[in-house]
Formats: sequence, C-alpha cells, structure tokens
Amino acid sequence: MTYDEMDSRIRSLEPYEQKLKDRICCPDYSGFEKVDYSDKGIKSQVYVMNYLNSPTFDTPGLLKTVYLEKKKRHLFMNKNARFATVEPHVHDWVELGYMYSGSCTQTVGGKEILLKQGQIIILDSGIPHAIGYTDEGDILINMLMEKEFFTYSFFSRLAKMGVITEFLMNAISEQTSHDSFIVFNSEDNRRIQLFMKELICEFLSPTGMEHEIVNNLIALLFSELVNVYEKGKEEKLAGHGKTYVVPIMRYIEENFTHCSLKGTAEKFGLNANYMTTLLKNTTGYTFKELVTGHRLQFAAGMLLNTELACDKIIAASGCGNSTYFYKKFRERYGCLPKDYRKKGKTEN
Repeated sequence: MTYDEMDSRIRSLEPYEQKLKDRICCPDYSGFEKVDYSDKGIKSQVYVMNYLNSPTFDTPGLLKTVYLEKKKRHLFMNKNARFATVEPHVHDWVELGYMYSGSCTQTVGGKEILLKQGQIIILDSGIPHAIGYTDEGDILINMLMEKEFFTYSFFSRLAKMGVITEFLMNAISEQTSHDSFIVFNSEDNRRIQLFMKELICEFLSPTGMEHEIVNNLIALLFSELVNVYEKGKEEKLAGHGKTYVVPIMRYIEENFTHCSLKGTAEKFGLNANYMTTLLKNTTGYTFKELVTGHRLQFAAGMLLNTELACDKIIAASGCGNSTYFYKKFRERYGCLPKDYRKKGKTEN
C-alpha cells in the first residue's frame, strides 16, 4: 500500500460516516453501561466502553475496516467517525490518538484540549474523555492497546525511556489512580509522521509480518515521542530560566549507578534541597525517586537479558540496600525479580 492509497482510504467516507453526514442516524450508546464518576468533588456520568463484549461498540465510530486481529494482538486501530461527537467515556486500555488531518477538541479529565494535525495524545487506561464534533477534513486515528499488550519483553525495549515507561507502568497498574494524559507537540516531527503512516498502512494492509513490524514501529514511535517530550520541556523551561532541569535529568539517567544528591547538586551549582524540590515540582518525582526508577529499569533489563544472579544485578544497579530494592521492585512490577525473569522467559 502506498501513502497515496492509504490517504485515499483514510479520507473516504465509511457508510456509517455517510449516514452521520446525511443525518440519517446518530451514535448509539445503548450497549454501554453508564456510571457515576467523581473527580475532585465534581460528579458526572460517563459510559464504560469495552470492545471485547459490547455488541454496539463499533457503532460510535470504531470502524472494523481498520482492525488488525484485535483479539490476538491486544491492540487495534480505528478512525474516529466524523460528523459526530463522542460522549464522555472511560475504558480499561491505553489509547494513543493521532491527528492525521485537521484538528479536534477533546475534553480529558475535565480539561479541554485542541489536538492539531500531526500531534499525538496518550491517555491513561481509566481517565474520562470525550471528543468534539469533527468535520470531513478532521481525521483522528486512535490506537487502542490492552494492558496485555505491554509485556515484559515490550518494556525491556523501553528500558531508558523514563517518561513513557513510567506512564505506561502506571496505566496498567491496578494499584494507582488513572488520571493522566500526555499531549505531544509532534506536528513538526518528520519521524512521528513517518512512523504513524507506516503503522496505518500496516493496519490497513498487513504484510504477513505485521506482528513484528507493528511492535517495532511502536517502539520507534515511543522513542521519538520521548525526544519530542524532552524538547518541549526544554522550551517550556527556557522561558523560566530553568533550562538546567533537563540536563540534570539526563545526568541522572547516565550516572544513576553512582550519583548522589549532594554530588549532583554541586555539579550544577545548586543547593541539594532546592534541586530535589525543583525536580519534584517539574517532573513529579524527587531525586531519589528518579534514581531508583532508573535502577529498577536497569535491573529489569538485566533480568531479562542476562543470567546474572539477583544480588549481582542489584549491586550493578547501584542500589546498596537489597531490602529496599526488593520492596521497590515489587511495588513497580508486582512481583519479585526472580518471578519477573521467569515470566519474561515464558513470554519470549
């Protein structure tokens, strides 16, 4: 499939879209449960969408023509139906929205967002969101990923992608609140546009190796999203005279096995307490939490890709307190290191 063929396919009106345009029908949500939702004291009602067991899930704009073996892959893609709105809803999968053409307004967790052509939004697995009216030129592509898609081997590919890994780990966790989303200003990034076009082509016209191709494209996509995120953070902080925050984070990533709060603060000419407060306010994590996160990611990768004993991996990560390490590892991955390794080998 060429890009021109893909573009023609994406822009063509599906029969359901034509009916919406002609006002012959409107979205039918009768197959979904409606529940009360409360956030910060504000109550509302949202639909609960589950594509595996709802007979009407395809009606509100989820088009079967773009599916890729959804039940087998735990992942599928759809083109949001134009000439209609999507009511506030929640679901238990991670959603990536790509504005292929035009723009649309989304309300996510009570916040209104304008998603422009070329931009991407990633939504947590339980955050309420709605999509405003879209016209013929406003094409939103959604990629929906069940929690089962994020396997141990998948996370091992993202070992150094802090912001993405943390977000996805939170999204699939049963113990954390699900109220997060990230908007990526990726409209001028050529790689994002390329990777998304290739993904769409693979979904529309599978090549026979679609499983490996899609997995690798998604890993590349997330890698580039990290670059977009960090660049955006640098630009945002530049206006506040805090451009040293990103260099600090990079320093931690490169030196997590041995860096200390005092030594890192001295390197950047900052007071230690001020630096950790700044990191907390900017990233949501303290210095210690950032370092521990990198050590855990390193250890997880070593468990899957080496035969080293756990005590040697702990030592190599820079964590001198094994009790603390085991506690944090269980909190993050839901199991002990030996079980993580065993499950990883089973999946591979």
